[in-house]
Amino acid sequence: MSLKIPIIPLQLVVFPGSKYPLHIFEPRYKTLIKESLENNTGFGIVLIFENKISDVCTYAKVSLVVKQYMTGESDIVVEGIRRYLINNVQLHPVGYLVADVESYDDETEIVDHNLEIQLIILFEELLARIDYTLPEEFWINLRESSKKSFKIAEKAGLSLLQQQELLILRNENSRLKFLIEHLNNLERNFNSEATLKTLIMQDGFINEKKDSH
Repeated sequence: MSLKIPIIPLQLVVFPGSKYPLHIFEPRYKTLIKESLENNTGFGIVLIFENKISDVCTYAKVSLVVKQYMTGESDIVVEGIRRYLINNVQLHPVGYLVADVESYDDETEIVDHNLEIQLIILFEELLARIDYTLPEEFWINLRESSKKSFKIAEKAGLSLLQQQELLILRNENSRLKFLIEHLNNLERNFNSEATLKTLIMQDGFINEKKDSH
């Protein structure tokens, strides 16, 4: 089924189930966020790289307005909900882009829990090596997540293109294997704990306690 949604091209990949802070300052996006809040609707966040928009975006909604400025700018937190495949893009009269999209869900599969365990162990070993402690909220969200690959990817030191490659994969087992290989490569290729720590810490995803109701 084809849908039409506004999209915001950014040098950013937001995963389904992840939260990310944004500062909105461009007039076209100030209008878009205002409309989204008024209508309780979302928008696609899509990676733009070398002036090209990626084919797969994440539909997101504003989960929190942190601050609103007199200029109309705002600090917000967005939460990724689901992925869409972008078929074509048009320019909205206000100036932001609108895309014709279709659902881009995972293929039916049985998740290999041994892969999950292997990835989590590797991830914990990496964090121990660089002496970096993630907040308890991260681990709570990881336990509750049905797509553990997306949660660990928040703090796995992936490049933008690697994040997009992971987003495109439509199989949880494939994503788990992707991250296992990536973490093993980090261990082999980076001897400096300081460099590894910088890679892991640079991701700006937000983790917080979920409402109990």
